[in-house]
Amino acid sequence: MDSWGQFINAYLINNVRGDTTITGACHAAALIGGDGTVWASTDGFSLNSNSTVKVAKDDGSTENININEFDHIKDAIQHKGDTSKMKKGGVHFLQQKWIVTDGFQGEGYYTQYFKSSSGGAAVTLTSGGNFIIATWDASRDATVTKNGSAKKVKQSVGFCNNAVDDLSKVLVSSGL
Repeated sequence: MDSWGQFINAYLINNVRGDTTITGACHAAALIGGDGTVWASTDGFSLNSNSTVKVAKDDGSTENININEFDHIKDAIQHKGDTSKMKKGGVHFLQQKWIVTDGFQGEGYYTQYFKSSSGGAAVTLTSGGNFIIATWDASRDATVTKNGSAKKVKQSVGFCNNAVDDLSKVLVSSGL
């Protein structure tokens, strides 16, 4: 595993917070440069550069449009989730449509949160122009280990958001 892959594993998949370790905190995750180059990702993570999505038109009909999923993520972050200013079709990435929820302005980074039918995502843009993307799925297992005692739970919004926040701070402090 390369060093970026270690970041994915150490911060997003198996997140350590004090004396607590959450194994399986996030489902899919990636570190991506500002130009869309994936530095590291979980197995199967893929942003489609030419995806066809069906969008509703004002008259009630639908049309198919081609999108670049990374562009949709950038658009959502640059407009801080303001959907009235975003590109046609809403926000699509990882082959699904996401509903924009709230956002968080950290010191040197901005994180936008998204909701899907089975979970959600947190996407950070650092002041260095790089992205962290992580998703969670309420049907997937996670394990919380504290003081040597392990408990099976399901992935949750808190696990994912905390993991992304932790890694955001590390990247910003490293100038990334």
